[in-house]
Amino acid sequence: EDVKVVVSGAGASALSCSEHWLLLGVRPENMLLVDSKGIITESRRDDEGINEYKARFARDVDDGNLADAMKGADVFLGLSVGDIVSGDMLLTMAPRPLVFALANPDPEIMPNVAKAARPDAIVASGRSDFANQVNNVLGFPYIFRGALDCMAKGITAGMKMAATKALAALAKEPVPDTVSQAYGLDIIQFGKEYIIPKPFDRRVLVWVASAVAEAAVAEGMAGIESSEFSIEEYREELESRLGLTHTVMRSVINRAKADVKRIVFPEGDHPSVIRAAHVLIQEGICEPILLGYEDRIQRRKEELGLDFECECIDILQDPRRKGVYMEELAERRARKGVTLYDAERLLKSRMYFGAAMVQNGDADGFVGGLSRAYPAILRPCLEVIGTDPNAHRLVGMYMMAIKGRLLFIGDATVNIYPDTRTLAEIAVQTARVARRFGVLPRVAMLSFSNFGSSREMRSNRVEEAVLLARELDPTLIIDGPMQADTALVPDIQEKFPFMEFSGPANVLICPNLAAANISYKLLDHLGDAEMTGPILEGTAKPVQVLQQGDGMRDVVNMAAICALDAQRHAQETL
Repeated sequence: EDVKVVVSGAGASALSCSEHWLLLGVRPENMLLVDSKGIITESRRDDEGINEYKARFARDVDDGNLADAMKGADVFLGLSVGDIVSGDMLLTMAPRPLVFALANPDPEIMPNVAKAARPDAIVASGRSDFANQVNNVLGFPYIFRGALDCMAKGITAGMKMAATKALAALAKEPVPDTVSQAYGLDIIQFGKEYIIPKPFDRRVLVWVASAVAEAAVAEGMAGIESSEFSIEEYREELESRLGLTHTVMRSVINRAKADVKRIVFPEGDHPSVIRAAHVLIQEGICEPILLGYEDRIQRRKEELGLDFECECIDILQDPRRKGVYMEELAERRARKGVTLYDAERLLKSRMYFGAAMVQNGDADGFVGGLSRAYPAILRPCLEVIGTDPNAHRLVGMYMMAIKGRLLFIGDATVNIYPDTRTLAEIAVQTARVARRFGVLPRVAMLSFSNFGSSREMRSNRVEEAVLLARELDPTLIIDGPMQADTALVPDIQEKFPFMEFSGPANVLICPNLAAANISYKLLDHLGDAEMTGPILEGTAKPVQVLQQGDGMRDVVNMAAICALDAQRHAQETL
């Protein structure tokens, strides 16, 4: 009741928040609103004839500016413009103030500046690169979700208050490791640096939507009878709507945003790439570089109703094509029969040019493949970039979320008939990728045979690959050959007490490309699995090859994975 609040701004957001805070218990006489002309006072109301919405907040105090209003205040709420609050102004506030500088993209005062001036303050902003991000995504989508699910006749102050209290309660709950990992933190707990749930916390949907629906039912605003509504059943339904892939990819995206990389897209005029580029820029995942005719790309953006700026390159006009790229490619492929003339001709292809950008350090990663067959994209990347000397060969795998579990299956795209050595390296490299996604790999080498039940030569090859994989990576948990059900069903595993692991395997290595490719497609279409990939491992620099028919979200996901891979490559070359 005694908290003194200063609100900077008197537009729709500021007025709505002020009304909401009054409902929360702030006393009207303890709240001052400041617009561009100063504190909204009774004298200004009488002299200027300010509108009825502002007039409700006119106070019987002396006229003054924002600095005057902030003296002795406990809370500052900024919903105005950037850079209007100084550190000196914060020094005049009460002890342990709350500073909510929510103007976007530039807050009223940068959080780091605010903390430097007032180390005792709790600071929040609308920015994702500082703690305590206040984002509409925590409210509106889930308020509407709850209202729609209970067929509400409208949205009341009580429903909004329920959402507010749900967020406040959730912030004090233990934070799952998946959320902490998504932000690159060991632990997140309620305190000065965490007073509001993270936007990527999947629990927000469940907490807020259910609270809103429950309030609507209690107020008689719902289109269903209270006797027909079970909050427990509704919460369970909400939980089922969020897939594991969503959580995993949000973690990847957030890690990619921590060190933004440049990703080149050779199919820069493809609609899915353009839409993805907009998302990548908007979310700060990477800096996309689009290859193609600039006027065509601009026309496509207009057709899609998008307005954003990013680097576009017409490769035929770029001097590097006949300069450093041509010379580097000719030198690299000289013993493969490639002359300067051949290199110039090859670099007329956006695939070769994009790969050359990565090879020469003008881009950090390559993502393409929407318009060409997989081998047609892979070949230029291999010829220009090559394979990682620590990998020896390429491996293509899929990440699969099914029945609440995360699995990796390989090789589904590159090695058609792998020999013993190749099969072992597929296992090691797929496990390596699983670790990057926070999964401790348990590798099952699949076959039609269970641990020598058939001595057929093809089964022996898998058995030899297991031994070789252990030599390549002594820390690897791996066993086989085994049948698919043995790999996944603990009851069957009990028949083989000598197995190296217990419980379902999470890395499945198929004996050949046909088996892996058929398996993942059956699971994708018949098994209700969520697929991400193919994830390519083994190139000397980051490359991800899309599938024809991939959509915007697939492009965004693969770009995020490529950007994360670029971060790893950068660290390894330091």
